[in-house]
Amino acid sequence: MSNTRRWSLILLFVLAGCDEEAATPVATPAAAQDAGSADAGPATELGVLDELRGEVMLERGGRKVPATKGPLYSGDALETGKEGTATVRFPDGRSVEVGSDARVGLGEGSGGVVLTVERGIVLSRVPARTGAPAGGRKVSLTLQTPFGLTRVGSEPSEVSVAVAGDGGRVEVKLGAIEFVAKGGEPMNVSTGDAVEVSAGKAQLVMGGGRVVELAPIPVTVRVGVGKVELLSKGAKRWRTVRPTGEALAAGDGVRTKRGGSAELSLEGSASRLSLGTDGEMVLEGAGQGGKRDEARLSLKQGRLAVQLAPERQSRVVLPGLTLEGDGAARLAVRRTATGYLVDAQTGRITLVRGESKQALRAGERATVSGESGPAQVEALAPVPVVLGPGEGLEVFHQGMPEVAFGWEGEGEAVVEVAADAGFAQPLLFGTVFRPFINVPAPARGALYWRVRSKEGRELAKGSATFAPERLSRDLDRVRNVVPEGLEKTTIFYQDKPPSVTFTYAAEEAAERYRVAVYRAGALEKPVVERTVADTRAALEAGALGEGSYLWSVTPLSGAGEQLKGGRMNKLELVYDNSVPTLLVSQPRNGLPVAAKVRATGVAPVDAHVSINGRPVPLDGKHRFDIWAEPVGSPPLLVFRMTRPGAPEVYTVRTLKQRGP
Repeated sequence: MSNTRRWSLILLFVLAGCDEEAATPVATPAAAQDAGSADAGPATELGVLDELRGEVMLERGGRKVPATKGPLYSGDALETGKEGTATVRFPDGRSVEVGSDARVGLGEGSGGVVLTVERGIVLSRVPARTGAPAGGRKVSLTLQTPFGLTRVGSEPSEVSVAVAGDGGRVEVKLGAIEFVAKGGEPMNVSTGDAVEVSAGKAQLVMGGGRVVELAPIPVTVRVGVGKVELLSKGAKRWRTVRPTGEALAAGDGVRTKRGGSAELSLEGSASRLSLGTDGEMVLEGAGQGGKRDEARLSLKQGRLAVQLAPERQSRVVLPGLTLEGDGAARLAVRRTATGYLVDAQTGRITLVRGESKQALRAGERATVSGESGPAQVEALAPVPVVLGPGEGLEVFHQGMPEVAFGWEGEGEAVVEVAADAGFAQPLLFGTVFRPFINVPAPARGALYWRVRSKEGRELAKGSATFAPERLSRDLDRVRNVVPEGLEKTTIFYQDKPPSVTFTYAAEEAAERYRVAVYRAGALEKPVVERTVADTRAALEAGALGEGSYLWSVTPLSGAGEQLKGGRMNKLELVYDNSVPTLLVSQPRNGLPVAAKVRATGVAPVDAHVSINGRPVPLDGKHRFDIWAEPVGSPPLLVFRMTRPGAPEVYTVRTLKQRGP
């Protein structure tokens, strides 16, 4: 048979047991073969020749003999004549019918049985109710050719494969398969559709005879927030993306600066990609055909948010990993030193690595590392900042990557998150299976969210505004001015004692002035003393604490002699705990993390405060000074304040992680 004229279809039955997935494949032991008997075969039984009609030959150990019903082993081959047919059954109830004038070889591949169809027609059937074999193993089917790869799941199906000359046809009579052309173009083939391969070119033929191919589609990049740059293919310098957006070509690179994000849209599709802060990616192409969308890219660093369109079949192809979805799904993909972290936020997707496929659904994370092998899948937990139902919640933060929305109840539900109250353009939507969802936290702006049951009944809703932390204007006074005179000056302060500046009239011949501050009733020794050359003497914040004071200014000559006595002036510093919002003094954003960090601040009179879910004791003036343990990555202290009749307020301090 000429290698240039003949091609083979490989039917790969992957036997994957729930309890056996991690087991090391057992090699087929060498069997003692009797040269005079075709019944002597390997010890591992792969299937059973169940039915045969007409001329059917069995080749085993290099010899051909007439076939009889019985077990089939690795290395066997079946060959049918012009009027011959044969049926092979497998442990899960799946059957493969070999038509006339065909040749099929049996062997073992990595984790399963390999059927090599050299010529003829083969029909694979998965019955509606497949009995579970011993050990709970399931059978999945993969068809591999020099022109592409086809996968058939364990759902009921009927797939015909025909091989003749330099072409072939895969026809789906029941169920659905996926065909991936050799060049990487995928096609989903459903009942009544087919894939035709001729001269190395694969085409999807719809039920009505219409041919559908994945045609290239434009991709547009726009600035989300901050600074976004573009590196055109072949160019040496990055340039800023225009405010109106720009079309991307295959090979173009996109990167974001700190605090920035880039939005990528596929023409004709509701699927969207969002590159997060400090991210970089290269677009390799995008295509569309029928209800199929595909984006191919290389994520160099950072985080990529992926919203797959509803009612479409979507793929995102990355180096070493393909993400497949059938309907609305939201993913967060992060590049790591060894691979990827994939968080499924809504919906269901499939992770594809070579011939391996794994399911991932909302509320789960996949850790993908190395060049091959299954990903490690684990349940996700809510991020430290969890917002419950309620309107108008406030979140002040700097650099917090994610926020969670949570609600009461269990079971499957549908979540929508939007930047507008009317949900005209949802940022995130899809099915969830646990009572929370983690979403990217905007630096500024609002998020609106709602949760509905599968039947459409509203379960919960809420909204929150996000902004950098700010202080009240009344507390922004850098210095309080205290003039000389008979009247007592009273300074009210909140949070911590402020800076104080004393002012007085100039004295002729004076070159310097000595300002002394005494506690009332303790004039023997000043609390603070300053000598300055100006008619203003400034004390730093905290130099004077709460209390009553007397202060004086004495003019001095160039030789330091006192020109006249200083007159006592009255000053009072009074703590006022009528702050309108929560004020956090410590820790500062960016402070290196430790096992425990000091947290200080002041809250309104009627407020209750917690840090990372733990109640905070407040003193008589509603101040707090405690040690708290950071949580999450990056490390956070989450200050939550509640007041009667007012929305909850969250103040988040982001600390710096130690180490590389």
